[in-house]
Amino acid sequence: MKGTVVDKIDTPLPGVTIVIKGSNKGTSTDFYGNYNISVAKGKTLVFSSIGFQKKEVVVNSTTAKVVLEEDTSVLGEVVITAEFGLKRVKRSIGSSVQHVDGKTIEDSGRENFITALAGRVAGLNVGSTSGNPGASTNVVLRNITSISGNNQPLYVVDGIPMNNSTFDPSGMAGGEFSVRDMDFSSRGNDFNPDDVESITILKGAGAAALYGSDASNGAIIITTKKGTSGKGTVRFSNFLKFSNAYGYPEMQDKYTNGALGTTNYYYTSKFGGLYPEDTKIYDNLDAILQTGVQQRYNVSVDGGSDKATIRGSFSQLNETGVVKTTKYKRTNLSLSGKAEVTDWLTFEGALQYTNTENNKVRTGTSGPLYRAMLWPRVDDMSNYLAEDGSHMRTPDYYLDVDLLNPLFGMNNNKYYDESDRFISNISLNMTPMKNTFVRAQVGWDVGMQTYVTSTHPYYAYDNAGEGSYNITQSNFSDPTINILGGYSNTYFDDKFSFSGQLGYHQVENGVTRTSSYGSNFIETDFQSINNTDPLTQTSSQRNTKRRVQGISGSFEFGYNNLAFITLRARNDWSSTLPVENNSYFYPAVEGALIVSDLDFLKNNETINHFKLRGSWAQVGKDASPLQIDPQLEQTYLTGGGFKYGFTGPNPELKPEITTANEIGIDLGLFKNRVKTSFTYFTTENSDQIVRGFRLSYATGFVLNTLNVGTFKTKGWEANIDVDIIRNNDFTWNFGINGSQGTSEVVSLPENVTEYYNAYTWTSGNIRNGIMQGESISTITGRAYERNDNGDILISPTTGLPITASEWSIIGDREPKLRFGMSTSFKYKNFRLSSLFAGRLGATVVNGTKRDMMYRGNSWESVDLRESGPQIFNGVIQDGNENSANPTQNTIAVDYSMYGSSIFTGGDEDWLEKDVNYLRMQELRFSYRLDEDLLNKSKLFSQVNLYFVANDLFTWTNYSGIDAVGNSVSAAAGGTGGEGIDIWSIPNPRSYSVGISLTLN
Repeated sequence: MKGTVVDKIDTPLPGVTIVIKGSNKGTSTDFYGNYNISVAKGKTLVFSSIGFQKKEVVVNSTTAKVVLEEDTSVLGEVVITAEFGLKRVKRSIGSSVQHVDGKTIEDSGRENFITALAGRVAGLNVGSTSGNPGASTNVVLRNITSISGNNQPLYVVDGIPMNNSTFDPSGMAGGEFSVRDMDFSSRGNDFNPDDVESITILKGAGAAALYGSDASNGAIIITTKKGTSGKGTVRFSNFLKFSNAYGYPEMQDKYTNGALGTTNYYYTSKFGGLYPEDTKIYDNLDAILQTGVQQRYNVSVDGGSDKATIRGSFSQLNETGVVKTTKYKRTNLSLSGKAEVTDWLTFEGALQYTNTENNKVRTGTSGPLYRAMLWPRVDDMSNYLAEDGSHMRTPDYYLDVDLLNPLFGMNNNKYYDESDRFISNISLNMTPMKNTFVRAQVGWDVGMQTYVTSTHPYYAYDNAGEGSYNITQSNFSDPTINILGGYSNTYFDDKFSFSGQLGYHQVENGVTRTSSYGSNFIETDFQSINNTDPLTQTSSQRNTKRRVQGISGSFEFGYNNLAFITLRARNDWSSTLPVENNSYFYPAVEGALIVSDLDFLKNNETINHFKLRGSWAQVGKDASPLQIDPQLEQTYLTGGGFKYGFTGPNPELKPEITTANEIGIDLGLFKNRVKTSFTYFTTENSDQIVRGFRLSYATGFVLNTLNVGTFKTKGWEANIDVDIIRNNDFTWNFGINGSQGTSEVVSLPENVTEYYNAYTWTSGNIRNGIMQGESISTITGRAYERNDNGDILISPTTGLPITASEWSIIGDREPKLRFGMSTSFKYKNFRLSSLFAGRLGATVVNGTKRDMMYRGNSWESVDLRESGPQIFNGVIQDGNENSANPTQNTIAVDYSMYGSSIFTGGDEDWLEKDVNYLRMQELRFSYRLDEDLLNKSKLFSQVNLYFVANDLFTWTNYSGIDAVGNSVSAAAGGTGGEGIDIWSIPNPRSYSVGISLTLN
């Protein structure tokens, strides 16, 4: 007998247990709800699944579609994957946990599972560096916990930590690139979203405490598909996606190149005369863009018996981006399975291989958008080759500087990376005696990456460059060992329950990196390190290894299945800290009370589930390698030798400590048609390990890594999910989630007025600066000087506002609210769903608009030069500015009298505050072919057709390119560059069509 198991609204149900009544023979449904079992007519099948009522079906045909009714009494009984691949009943967990099923990820239309989570999880912020293929991603759960270190959660695949690092281009031998002009992929992009069965997000330190140092920012637990019992199935899916860029700034086409209103093509700025009538104007921004195309294929085969299952899959993705020459290719192979070897021993294993190739362009003011802005609009930039066909063509209109044609660079320079990666794990689960278990797990995540940057000799002023080539081989090897033993039992007529486990854990992160650089190409068009002048070649090697060993314990006490207390503790020993400080202990406690199981609410028809929960936890965080004793460098002096670089050693480092508290409620109302939760949390992040801290030069070093600073965060997160209409034929669901967080820097060293990330210093004097008493996400800049009443001071000689010489806080990038909204409609075999993500009250740096104003490319600059003399509001700095009668400014400034630039204001003028933003992340329409039609073909058991649109449109009051622009790669770490929009490439608008088939 075969068929499909669905819920009341016809959604397929995976993992449903099917047993022949009166025997132990059975099977379970696959990911798409399909089942296949050998059973004689007249026998009875029992269908059961957590959250649904059991159903018995008498076999009287060869096929049967089974509908399960939801059990409104067991909302809290859902089992989720928690630490090290073990299972926990959700009702006993005292901290905030959210679950996303793999079907949701698969249906999102995204090429990686990380971006598919955006807007779906309260308190989870997903930031992409750009909309280019293979762009790095930065994820923050709740709030930032480290000033300069890693703030991303730990990713765990089937109990094994997954490397999600992003290569830092400053580690290349040539030293040409940084995180603000070169972005390499995050390794989390390697994972095939079609292999995901479910994702569990452990948001708080309490939920993730047992994972140790790497989980101080929370954990994202990924469970992969491992096959289902029953007849083997073959599934195939593919989709075709088209993408288009939108939201780019409009360039003015009224004034030519020049100065003082006079046309002169010796100037790059456009402050000349009017374009003559009938002048051909070219859209040079559009010349670098194209329609992006993506194709993805996925084939999987699985099957097995009630004792063993196996699954294999192959997936390939090919993508060309909306910026010309950008490409991304990913190939995934996986093999996984599980088996019951004996009554007391089970085995699980998985092996995944990924190969990626990524062609990219530079970002920010080194990228093609900025270069295209500089090009004269009367010249066709797309004609980028000189008459000889090899040199870079300069504009037909001569300029005071030779412009670099971005199209020549995009077609002749090389910014490329490729990767081969294996993730493997094996686990044995033993039950040596009743109520006990032993779990031994070994995993290995190993990757081999090559990063190449190459600059063509003719991509230089006067076509007179020498060319440069940089190649880095970077390999990582991350073995993991987890050994756990536990016991659980109930006492006094099942009134009391106890479960406990002890564990030993070892994780290692090893990196071997070799980088070579050379310049002065011998053969112009041959890009290889072997083609560079041997006298220019330099090489460097860097090998690091970090090892953390830990022991953990967890003990859960329950009363009557309605009250739970869990005590946890872990001690780590880290190789990256001094011997005196390398051992650190941290505890956690969490509690849960199912109020709806108390007598006064037990039979309440309105409140079906009511849970109170809370937790307190500490988690330690160690340093990155080579902080207590940095890598030595060559002196290049006569006789050779080695020396320290700019960064000095710190043999007294100690671990960061994050202390987190949270309280919350979970509710299920009106037969669980309304499900909601709310969490309030606080954290204290002390003994911050801050990298790149500037010192007095008298120390002999410029930078150091110190334990300096403490900051606190607090906030809330909430979500509500409502089945507005729910019946056999039609259902309408609506969900919304939101979160808000604030922070305060409690302490910095007495002599430090500001800590800042130099790589975020990309627009004027604006940068991501941090000061005591302020938020961790502030922006600093050189504000206008003001008198005691707050009036702007005006220069008596120029009539312009006076800019302060010191940096101060001018804004905060953290929005007042982050939120996501989803809704879905389902009628019979048709389904329509949408997902929105947004922010309220954000502050964004509009660096793009500032550049365009300065160069005269924006329509705002046209308005200013045509507006006549302007008088700035303020008081003259004449010595009377703080008196009872300060001198009001009356000095007129004529913008039209400026030469080849214009007054662009101060740093404060380029912050757009109270920015509101709503992006349609996803719109999906699907149709599942009727089973009667499929039964006639006897070839397919399921066929789905679908259409998906991603990033369809954005509603915002922001005037720049991207309201969530990010000026640095995820490799920058720390508080990052989100909210700094400087020639960003936002996510393009994309449309996908696809089909998925399941063969009989």
